[in-house]
Amino acid sequence: MNKKYIPPIYIQIKDILIEKINSGELESGSQLPSERDLSETYSISRMTARNALTQLVDSGYAYRVKGKGTFVSIPNYERDFVKLTGFSHMLKSKGIKPRSKVITLGIIEANKKIASLLDTTIGTKVYEIVRVRYGDNIPLALEYSYLPINLFENLLQYDFENTSLYEVIENVYNYKFKYSKQWIKITTLYKNEAKILDVDEHTPAFLLESISYDTNDKIVEVTRSLNIGDRTTFYTELWPNA
Repeated sequence: MNKKYIPPIYIQIKDILIEKINSGELESGSQLPSERDLSETYSISRMTARNALTQLVDSGYAYRVKGKGTFVSIPNYERDFVKLTGFSHMLKSKGIKPRSKVITLGIIEANKKIASLLDTTIGTKVYEIVRVRYGDNIPLALEYSYLPINLFENLLQYDFENTSLYEVIENVYNYKFKYSKQWIKITTLYKNEAKILDVDEHTPAFLLESISYDTNDKIVEVTRSLNIGDRTTFYTELWPNA
């Protein structure tokens, strides 16, 4: 009769930690117990505790920060270039809880870059909405949205921390999205941007610029989004010509 396989203690500890991560008891970005804490909690050696944490890192459930400890892995979200959809809806579809924090909400005069994207003249007044976009309470992107004032009367009355900008554009102002032009550039975060996103200055990021059009081919929104590099994956599909 074969004996039942019993995994080594460090594997058992790793599995316990994975269960706590999957259940939400240990949240993304939170610090895991130290080797000392694990050894005291489970009456194991420091070496066994170290092996358990190493297995967790190797499995992709955690990452180490030199001098600080081991942390639960931060979610990597996939931005879909196939479907035109809002940030919140995109995260929800992937099982990630979205949240937004408004940094700036107001009216500005378009500079050369914004005027070019909106196909207007420099100095034209436009809405500016700046938000930090979170997934499972982890900052993923700093997003700048610009919209023509003449298309959206009293737009700033809406709570864009709890309301989707896409839904307001489509359901309140009746501009239905038809397509979007998008560009991706590799960049790094300046000090102020990094501080807002709670990462180090010069952290690698993707700058996503997009121009969204309605069914009448009218520009209704321009977005410049700084996406933290190691927390973002971009997905698209390529088809051969007919």
